[in-house]
Amino acid sequence: MLRSVLSLRGRTIRHLGPWAVSAALFLVSGGHWATLQAVAWTGMLWNYSQADGSVLAGAKKTFDGEHPCPMCKSIKAAKDKERTAPVVVVSLKKAELFPSSLRFVLPTRCCVDFAFPPLSDAYADSRAQAPPSPVPIGALSA
Repeated sequence: MLRSVLSLRGRTIRHLGPWAVSAALFLVSGGHWATLQAVAWTGMLWNYSQADGSVLAGAKKTFDGEHPCPMCKSIKAAKDKERTAPVVVVSLKKAELFPSSLRFVLPTRCCVDFAFPPLSDAYADSRAQAPPSPVPIGALSA
């Protein structure tokens, strides 16, 4: 049960990604204003066509620009306000790798003469006898 819920959730999230990107692009490009304007024009066309008795007369009155509805006026005001809104500029300070206010001092060791460790062969020291002088025949075949 839990596994099916998690796989459904993963599939849902995977399919939501393209939709979220599309919605973001729609809003950034001003698609919301175009949608609202289309809704306003549709309402105006309907109202003016009913009032004048003709779709052609309603279309002329809708799109001539001289008879804006309250929704068209508010959309225009909001778009103008959005265009003239002050742009907030954030000044970014250059990142300093080593700040000048802090002083880093690396500890150094005093000069010490370097000496190699003494040479010793633990295996050679543990042998009590010297190797046999004639090499055994079994050692040559191995």
